[in-house]
Amino acid sequence: MCDKEHSEDFDLSILPVKKEIDGMKLRRPTHPMLPNCNRGANLLICSSQNSGKSNLLVNLLLNSNFYADAFDDVYIFSSNINNDQTTKKLKEAFPATCFDSFDEGKLRRILDHQKTYADDERPTIAIIMDDIQDVKPKSPFFTLSSNFRHQGVGLLCYSVQKFTMVPPIVRSQITNLLVGTNSCHQLKHMSMEYQDQVGGEENFLRAHRMAVPQRYNFLYCDFANYPCRMYKNFDAKPIYEDEF
Repeated sequence: MCDKEHSEDFDLSILPVKKEIDGMKLRRPTHPMLPNCNRGANLLICSSQNSGKSNLLVNLLLNSNFYADAFDDVYIFSSNINNDQTTKKLKEAFPATCFDSFDEGKLRRILDHQKTYADDERPTIAIIMDDIQDVKPKSPFFTLSSNFRHQGVGLLCYSVQKFTMVPPIVRSQITNLLVGTNSCHQLKHMSMEYQDQVGGEENFLRAHRMAVPQRYNFLYCDFANYPCRMYKNFDAKPIYEDEF
């Protein structure tokens, strides 16, 4: 046991662990309001049919104010990629990496290819799952949410009509949430899931009412930073930050 005479010889400051790699590298800077893909963003977009989800995805991936040309590769799995007039724009932009089914083999090949690179040389990619359906909870499409950063995935995005379409392993790992128009039942599920981060269920529901007065608006929740902030769309001024 150390006596008081020698106690000053020790520095008991808690030091941060030095990381070998400081995040992932995007091809260009992006706006600080957006999900932070340098650290790895797990984004869930949840909104009812015909409420602007597809338009939001197109903007995120093709608009230069968002993530256009920010990733080395963009992979899109979508059951509607050949049918929806809006998401067809994504297939035109990424013809070789758009898939019209949730093929686990194709996902594994993408991730296996990522593993062939050294950590400091691995490409930073985006994987988008649009209107994911008929996928089992233990599918790699869902379990990827727990380790996507180690695969060089800067943006992992799930786009669904109902919050309950994604299993708990995804809900617990998301860093950013975009909620458009939705049923009271689905909103109740979301408010219960994230009440601890946003100061209670009623705070979440109130913020949603403020952010989504009509269709094509979204409530944006940034869970990656503390304290959590909620915004209307990507407006710079939060509608919730610790207190209303």
